[in-house]
Amino acid sequence: MITGHRGAASLAPENTLVSIEHAAKAGAKWIEIDTQLSADGIPMVFHDKTVNRCTNGTGNIADLDLTTLKTLDAGSWFGSEFAGTTIPTLSEAFDKCLELDVTLNLEIKIYDDKAIQPLVETVIALIEQKQFPIEKLLISSFKKEALSLCQQMMPEVKRGFICEVWNDFSLESLQSLDLYSIHIDHRILDEKTAKAIKASGAVLKIWTLNDPQLAAKYFNLGVDNIITDVPNQF
Repeated sequence: MITGHRGAASLAPENTLVSIEHAAKAGAKWIEIDTQLSADGIPMVFHDKTVNRCTNGTGNIADLDLTTLKTLDAGSWFGSEFAGTTIPTLSEAFDKCLELDVTLNLEIKIYDDKAIQPLVETVIALIEQKQFPIEKLLISSFKKEALSLCQQMMPEVKRGFICEVWNDFSLESLQSLDLYSIHIDHRILDEKTAKAIKASGAVLKIWTLNDPQLAAKYFNLGVDNIITDVPNQF
């Protein structure tokens, strides 16, 4: 199984509606996007702390309000054919995923721990407001605190822990989160780690693999899902 990373980050401007469309067109059944709050508390779909790299603007997402963010061009940096593409709200991304019938891996993107509670609370409220189908949703994060709060507020939603470091104590430290999945940097995944994760009952996902020739190796290790920028190549 393949997940399109930030939509399809090699095919269209990442974390935009058109990127989600490209991933679905390429055959991805799962889509991964990031969310963080604007200055006025709207969950936006964006990865970086600042808008500098992926728009024609400058500044932190957390310091810019929805109106300002919506004026930014989030497509031209990738290609002139995407000029005028805007940063989507999470609500818009929910609608697009339902329209395309894809399952959403939603990363809670945290750059300041003080943002954890307001972001999680706002995302959970939006899920309830939109009545987004729980079976089409996975919430993931590098932050255990964010997943713990999700667990308290909406335990029925699947949770995934993202990690770039792993040791013999990692699984034990995650037990209380009752995780659906563990998302590990493919560069640190070895046979021992894969076996331990699979034995725990968790779904094993890797990120971000862009070489389709390596897919068989990882599937043979027990990987269930590959998160990739190039879903069209798998």
